[in-house]
Amino acid sequence: MPFGPMLAVDISVGTHLTTKVAGLTFNLDTIWGTGVALVVVLVLGFLVARKPANRVPSKMQLVWEMGVDAVTRQVEGSIGPRGQSVIPLALALFVFILVANALEIFGIGSKVEALGPPTADVNLPAAMAIFVIVLVHIASVRSRGLKGYVRHYLMQPFSPLLMPVNLFINFVEEISKPFTLALRLFGNLFSGTLMLALIAALAAWKLGPVPVGDVGTFIFAVIWKLFDVLLIGPIQAFIFALLTILYFTSAMATDH
Repeated sequence: MPFGPMLAVDISVGTHLTTKVAGLTFNLDTIWGTGVALVVVLVLGFLVARKPANRVPSKMQLVWEMGVDAVTRQVEGSIGPRGQSVIPLALALFVFILVANALEIFGIGSKVEALGPPTADVNLPAAMAIFVIVLVHIASVRSRGLKGYVRHYLMQPFSPLLMPVNLFINFVEEISKPFTLALRLFGNLFSGTLMLALIAALAAWKLGPVPVGDVGTFIFAVIWKLFDVLLIGPIQAFIFALLTILYFTSAMATDH
């Protein structure tokens, strides 16, 4: 059977190179992938800021200013001047996640990627989601005051007579936010690494002496990486940054 060898290939995705420190397990491939993404983001930042404001801006500076202007309009239209502190956070998350997702281009579908997207490890999206949600609640307390913060969860969305129901609904909503924020990003990037593993398995497919699978692997891998890096990666980075803005908008809005 021509598909026999391909079906027999053991596909393993989500395996990490790990080490233990003080009883804690660290995924080394995720750590150095995150480090590479951070270095790239810092280099891009220095390139954008290297020219003084009184000189002709570079193309990179123009693109960055367009992004800042778009996010500023979004924040000011929904939160107002109080939301200025959200702009650097949303932009930093977008650029970092975009670069981290783009590391998918180096994936080859192996059991442990030498340099894969760190966002395909649920630990990194979960850490970013928790970080964002903690800041959202801090912003909510500062905006509404402690009394208004507690009142919001007890008096909304139904009548104060249904206070236990209000508290339960709001509790479920707040608990679900970091999960949905993290799992949406992780799921899409993890599926990308799974697709690469499936495509790599095509290499075992042969029609007699003809290595049909090797040719198919190369063609499909190139097509999938272009689709993943140019479409899925930017969309997921945009969604994470947009949801961050929306969560801050909801947290800092008044009940009326």
